[in-house]
Amino acid sequence: MAMELIPGLPYDIARGCLIRVEYKQLATVVSICRSWKSETESPEFRRLRNATCTGQKLVVMVQARVSPDQASNIVKYGDSPVYRFTLLEPDTGDWCELPPLPGFSNGLPMFCQVASVGSDLVVMGGLDPVTWEVSTSVFIFNFVSATWRRGADMPGVRRSFFGFASDSDRTVYVVGGHDGDKNALRSTMAYDTARDEWFSLPDMARERDECKAIFRHGRLHVIGGYCTEMQGRFERTAEVFEIASWQWKNVIDDLLEDATCPKDLRVRERRGVLHVLWRLCGGT
Repeated sequence: MAMELIPGLPYDIARGCLIRVEYKQLATVVSICRSWKSETESPEFRRLRNATCTGQKLVVMVQARVSPDQASNIVKYGDSPVYRFTLLEPDTGDWCELPPLPGFSNGLPMFCQVASVGSDLVVMGGLDPVTWEVSTSVFIFNFVSATWRRGADMPGVRRSFFGFASDSDRTVYVVGGHDGDKNALRSTMAYDTARDEWFSLPDMARERDECKAIFRHGRLHVIGGYCTEMQGRFERTAEVFEIASWQWKNVIDDLLEDATCPKDLRVRERRGVLHVLWRLCGGT
């Protein structure tokens, strides 16, 4: 027997009311009662909102917060600006700022990686903006409860400038990067946000520092990067990991048109990189 979400209403009708609640009010809905909390935090609730187009579109950006005095110091002394998350709702034009990461009052870790996973925003790694030490921290912002939580730290060596991708459901992937001695890495691992657990994937065929990672159609695509000996001289190659077979495919040579940092190809993500992904997935 289905639980009664709203007294006197059939379950389907009550759930239809809840899925129409704006995201700004979801944190209040979660706090009303256990049945509403369980319903709104379930994966099925999110899928139903997407299927019925009752959810809101949100754009999350990392922006520098710089006062006139700070701007002067940045120019004169090379000080780093403080970076925060800002959120835009395109349909209404409303802007707001997300709460700061717990323990990071001086802004986001420099060069941290960010990805959306289900109803969460995952922030991983980077450099402490005060000490410049490599961070292994994992933070997750849940848009339903509007709160941050701390995830299990990244295991293994402290890595920087790694590739980062999300399956948009519950898993993020960490590939390559370099360790504290600037050695490029072949290792790959994944983090399950729902279980708060890490697990290892087979190593890539090549070391890939500063590579680009994209998840598409059940495959993890790792593009570009460079090995330890090359130090900044980027490759044009790519590798593909198939989740179903749990194997890396052969290295694809000369995939990129230029031997440059794939993370800098912002304009080409709509042209070149999407074309690259089409080729990786079997197009011509």
